[in-house]
Amino acid sequence: MGSACRAEQPFPLFGPAAQEPSLTTYKAAPGEQAPQSYAELNAWLAQRTQVPQVSMLGGSFWLVSPFSPTQRDSDWVVAFDNTYYGHAHIVVLGDDGLHQTFDTGSDLGTSDVPRGAAAVTLAPGHHYAVIIHVTSTFFTAMPRIDVQTRTQFRKRRINESALMLGSLGVLFGLGVFILFVGLWIRDRSYTLYGCQALILVLGWGFFFDLPQTWLGISTGPINFTQWFILLPVVHARFTIRFLDLWRHAPQMARVGHGIVAASIIALPFSLFFPSLAFLIATFAVSIIVFYSACMGWWALVRGVRRARFFTLAYMAVVIPGMIILPVNFGLVPSAVDNADLLTLMGNSCEAMLLAFALADHVKLVEDGRERFRRGMQEAIAKASIDALTGLGNRLAFNVMIEEITRRENSDPAQGTWQIAMIDLDGLKLVNDSQGHERGDELLQKVGEGLARLGDLIRAFRLGGDEFAVIAYGDELSQQRLARSLAELDKSLCESDFLGAGVSYGICSAPVDQRRFSNADFAELVREADRSMYAHKSRRRMERVAEQPLPEVGSGD
Repeated sequence: MGSACRAEQPFPLFGPAAQEPSLTTYKAAPGEQAPQSYAELNAWLAQRTQVPQVSMLGGSFWLVSPFSPTQRDSDWVVAFDNTYYGHAHIVVLGDDGLHQTFDTGSDLGTSDVPRGAAAVTLAPGHHYAVIIHVTSTFFTAMPRIDVQTRTQFRKRRINESALMLGSLGVLFGLGVFILFVGLWIRDRSYTLYGCQALILVLGWGFFFDLPQTWLGISTGPINFTQWFILLPVVHARFTIRFLDLWRHAPQMARVGHGIVAASIIALPFSLFFPSLAFLIATFAVSIIVFYSACMGWWALVRGVRRARFFTLAYMAVVIPGMIILPVNFGLVPSAVDNADLLTLMGNSCEAMLLAFALADHVKLVEDGRERFRRGMQEAIAKASIDALTGLGNRLAFNVMIEEITRRENSDPAQGTWQIAMIDLDGLKLVNDSQGHERGDELLQKVGEGLARLGDLIRAFRLGGDEFAVIAYGDELSQQRLARSLAELDKSLCESDFLGAGVSYGICSAPVDQRRFSNADFAELVREADRSMYAHKSRRRMERVAEQPLPEVGSGD
C-alpha cells in the first residue's frame, strides 16, 4: 500500500489512463496576470517564487504544466482535478499561437461534474503549457492536471458520473428507507443509521458541487466539510446503540460520546476558521471510522453475532481510507485517478453492508422472540397438564373456555358445545385399603380412558377425583359420549379397584346459539354438575338397594 501511494502516475480505475504532465507550483501574489503567449512563459516564470506544493490550508497559487501531445489527435480535454478548490482560472498556451482560457471551481458553481475540464484543439508536434491560477480556502489533495483525447475523456467521464450518481442513489435510497423504518417501528438504531446515510449524501453532494451546478443554490460558507464533521455525531451513537456498548463495554461507550461532543464543538470552529475545516473533517471521519471498526472487531471476537456485517461494512471504508487519508494530509500523491470517487463507492458499500447488518439484527431479534414464544408455550403447556394423568388441568380447562367465548360458532347446525362433569367414585376407599400408589394407578386408568374418547373431545382433571370433558357435536355425539362414559364406568366396576366407578352428568348448549359468554359456560358447568350429582345419588341408592337385608332373629 505504501509503494502504491508513492506511485508517480495514478492507477487508472475509472477509464483510459490520462497523460499527466509534471506540475510546478508557484506562490501567487495579488493582481498577477498569466502570460499572454507561449513565448512569454519562460520570462514570466523567472519572476515567480517556486514552492514545493500547495498548502493544504489553502491560499493562492500558480500551477504550471508544460506538455506535448502523445497521440496524433486534434481534439483534447484538459482537466484540473484530484482536489476540491474554490476558483481556478485556467490558461492553455501553445507555440502554435493557442491561447484559451476558462474558469471553474466550487465558488463559481460551474464545475464540470465530477471535475473541471475544458476542450482544446492541439496540433501534434507542438509544445503547450497549462497555467492555472487557483485560489481556495483549503485543498483536499495535491492538485493534478490530466490531458486526454476527447474520446478517452468522454469514456472516463461517463464511468465516473455513473458511479458517482449510482453511489449517491444507493446512499439516498437506503437512508430514506431505513429512516422511515426506524421511525415506524421506533427503533433508534435504524433512525440513526438513516440519518447517517443522508448526511453522507449531503456531504458528497456538496463535495461534487451538486447544489450549485444542478440546482443553482448558493451555499455560502457551508461546504461539504461541515456535513462530514457532523457525521460522527450520529455515527458514534449508531455504533454504541447497535453494538449495545453501554451493556458490553461502558467505557468505550463513553469514548463514543466523547467523539460526539468533540464533533459538536468542532462544527462552529470550522466556520470561524475555514482553512482548517477540511483537516478537522478528515480527522473527525478518521477517528469515527477507526472507532467503529475497532468496536466491530471487538464485538466480533467476543461472539456478538450482529457484529458480522457491521465489521465487514467498515472494512469497505477502511481500505479506500488507507489510500485517501495520506493524500488528504498532503503527504503523498494520489495512488488512483479518483480517490474521492473510490471513497464514495466505499461509503455506498458500507451502507449496503450496514443495511445487511440491520436486517441480520432483525432476524436475531425475531429468532430470540420465537425462542421466547416457544419457551412460553412450553412453560404454559407444562403448567396446563396434570402430571399424574396427562390430561389438562383446571388452568387448561379455563383457558379453553376463554378461547371458546372469544370466537363464534359459525354453523350451529353442525353441532354445539357440550360439557361433562365427572366424579371418580371409590378413590378414598382405594387409597385407604390399598394405598395411595394404587389410588394413583386408578387415576391414571381413568385418565387413559378419558383421553381415548375422541378427536373433538378434550378431557381435564380439575383436581382430586374431579374430571371434566368439553366436546363439540350434535345430539348423536352427546349420546356416544354418554355411552363411552358408561363403558368406562363398567370397566372400572369390573376391575380389581374396590368400589371404583364414575358418576357423570352431561349438559349441551342450545343448538341455535352462536356466541357463548363466560356466564353461559358457567351455567353449563352448573347444569352438568347437578346432573352428575343426580347420577351419583341414583348409583348410591342402587348400591344400597342391592345390599342384602340383615336377618332378624326370633326369640321366645
